[in-house]
Order: sequence, then C-alpha cells, then structure tokens
Amino acid sequence: MQQIEMILNIGLFVVGLAFLVLGSDYLIQAATGLAKRMGVSDLLIGLTIVAIGTSIPEIVASIASISAGKADLALSNIAGSSLTNMTLIVGISAIVAPLATNHIILERDTKIMIFSFAVLGIALLDPLTPGVIAIWEAAIMLLIMLTYLTFLHWGRAECDTCYQFHIFVDFFVRLKFLTSLQGKLEPPKIVKTEIDVDDVQETFEDSKSTFRDLTIVTISVIAVAIGAQWVVSGAEYLSLTFGIGESVIGFTLIALGTSLPELTVSINSARHGFGRLLIGNVVGSNIMNITLGLGIGAFFFLSSYNFIVSILMVGFLMVISAIFFYFVQHDWKVTRKEGGVLILLYVIIQLISIYVAQLFLV
Repeated sequence: MQQIEMILNIGLFVVGLAFLVLGSDYLIQAATGLAKRMGVSDLLIGLTIVAIGTSIPEIVASIASISAGKADLALSNIAGSSLTNMTLIVGISAIVAPLATNHIILERDTKIMIFSFAVLGIALLDPLTPGVIAIWEAAIMLLIMLTYLTFLHWGRAECDTCYQFHIFVDFFVRLKFLTSLQGKLEPPKIVKTEIDVDDVQETFEDSKSTFRDLTIVTISVIAVAIGAQWVVSGAEYLSLTFGIGESVIGFTLIALGTSLPELTVSINSARHGFGRLLIGNVVGSNIMNITLGLGIGAFFFLSSYNFIVSILMVGFLMVISAIFFYFVQHDWKVTRKEGGVLILLYVIIQLISIYVAQLFLV
C-alpha cells in the first residue's frame, strides 16, 4: 500500500508539473488570439499576456504555495527558477553557440533584474520584520513590474539610448508609467462599412475561433490551477516521506521542471543567432518571477519565510546575478567557456542548498 501511495503521489507531482507548463502554453496562445479579436490593443496584449506568459508556471505555483501556508516552497521555487534560467539555461545555450549581448540588455534588463533582487532581499532581511514581506513591500514589487513593462514600450517608442537604468529609476520614482500609457491602451476604432456575404462568412469564422479560444482558455486555467495544487501537495508528500526540506524540493525539482521547457526554445534561439533575444527573455522572466510570483502572494497572504532560507536564496540571487552581469558586459557576449562556468555554478548552488538544508532545515 505504501508503495502504491508513493507512486500515486510522485505521479501526481509529475503530472502537476506537466499541467502547469502545457496549460500555460495553451493559455498564452488562446488568450492572445482572443484578446486580438476582442479589439484589445497590441500594447496591452504585449504588456500582459505575452510578457508574463513564460513565467505563469512559476507564478501560479508560488501563489498556490503561499496561499497554502508554504511560503518557503514559494520562495525557493521562484529563486530556483531564476537561478536555473541564469545558469543552466543560458549556460547550455552558450555552449551550443556564443550568445551576443549589448548595452540595452545590460542597462534595460540585467540592472533592473538585480534591482528587483535587491528589493526582495531588503524586504526579507529587514531587521524590523525579518522573514516577512509586508503588504507595502509587495506593492513596491508589483510597481516595479508595471514600471518595467511600460518602460520597455516607452523606450522603444522614444529612442534606443533611453534604455538607461537611471532613467528607469526616474520612471519608477515619478510613476511616469501612468502618463506613458495614457491614450495608448484604447482598442482600435471600428469603422462601419457595407456588409456583404464575405463579411458575414468572416464573422461566422471569427465566432467559431472565439468559442474555440474561450474553451481552450477555460480548460487551460483549470489545468494550471489543478497542476499547481498537485505540485504543492506532491512537494509536501516528498518532504515528509523522504525527509527532504520543502525548500530543497522547490529549489531543485519544481524550479527545474518549470524551466526545462524553455531550454529547447533557448537552444534553438542560440543556434539561429538570437542570443540577445534569448538573454532578454531569460532576464525578463526572472523579473516577472520575483515581482509577480512573490509580489501577488505576499500582497494577498501574510506569510513568514524561514530566515535561513531567505538568506540562502537572496545570497544566491545576488552572487549569481553579479557573475551573470559580468558575463553579459564582458566583450558583449557570453562565450562557451563562460557557459561552462554557469553550468558549474548551477551544480554548486544545488549542492550547497542540499547541504545547508540537511544542517539547518531538516
């Protein structure tokens, strides 16, 4: 009976990860098509569905963990996923083909990512409320996310040289995203024309497509929600059965499971010379993980994080992001040798996390 129970729980954990990842992919595709047919502006679609899409598995799993009172699982999942992106995903991709970078990736993405990591660190290690992300701190994290997304659009519309970190800080402090979006989110105006048979046929086809996308969105949302619950339940079972800390499971298994699907896409991007796009997506995903995954959970659910887990996760994020920062600006490319170093760093932080967990968290 115990073996059957173990197989079932491990199976649910694996299936839950699959539901999270596959459900998110279908959700992004269907929601984008649905939004376009409803007349939603391309800007709003880009700022929401597309930008957040790749981080949906991590975000949903973390919110589910926090709501279930497992804040350490959420933190380790988010930190582990972000670290996996910077080390394993970029490292393997760089070995396949060196990844070209530029000053925009450095100023616009990498510095903002490190800034979001620092804000998380201050929130968690604040001596007044150690191990707790207050509501106002969660609000700041969500504000960083909103500012980052609108800053991307604003810089593209203004000039490439506008992508400077100090301009982002000014954008953030002065809440300039409010004025930058003004008048840009309206749906396109509909111009009335004479109706003919072709128009009727096209409308009918659009209706069928809309119904199909609505069905896919509904099923995908259910799949993602169920998957998140199964992942959290599976992590709890694995922790109790094998005596492994939930933070280790979040940092290793869940983080790797939600990040691996991006590996194939990243390798293909590297092969075709899209290094800048690859690194930009990885860094953007990390920003979404931190600001949304932990920001939403902490805003709606008061949670307490283990102080040792907090120190470990924040320490990993700051050290690895500093090394990543150096590689991005060094000769403006991530070489195969540097890719090998990143993979080695991935192995090292995994071993350290397991060792620390055995000493302090079991």
